[in-house]
Amino acid sequence: MQNIKIVVFSAISLFLGAVLTAIFIQFSAKNMLLLEVKSPYEFEKSVEVVENRIKNKPNWKIVSTIDQNEEIVKGGEKGIGKVKIIKYCNAKFAKQMLSSDDRLKMAVSMPISLAIYEKSNGEVYISMSNGYLMSKLYGGEIEKIIEEVSLDVEDILSFMNFKFSRF
Repeated sequence: MQNIKIVVFSAISLFLGAVLTAIFIQFSAKNMLLLEVKSPYEFEKSVEVVENRIKNKPNWKIVSTIDQNEEIVKGGEKGIGKVKIIKYCNAKFAKQMLSSDDRLKMAVSMPISLAIYEKSNGEVYISMSNGYLMSKLYGGEIEKIIEEVSLDVEDILSFMNFKFSRF
């Protein structure tokens, strides 16, 4: 009888642990996968600083800067305010990532994008995918390449004391 109680208690504990873990992941994943950091500058200055830091980082280049508000208005919709998306890349890292058939799927995440936007309270934020966490999800060679890219991105955004890892 004692053994049955232990087995039942263990099964219930395991089940509750799995449920609580799933709930934790559900609520925290959105905060871990996309990072948002307050900029110390107003909107246009934030865009200028980020673009200049990318341009001045060796081997990095801006592919495009999209004025998302302008694109929405061109599409016939009412504007949403100040939102720009900067797409940027490094040819060396892109070549490393895409030089193997099993990594070609990563092209969907390239070039890297970050968004700069002004919220309704006037505060400016920069958001991006969490490269550090992404690297851990993939592992292997993808992890190594993304970790190198993440170090460069941290350097580009160092004016905000930005770090991917919050641990």
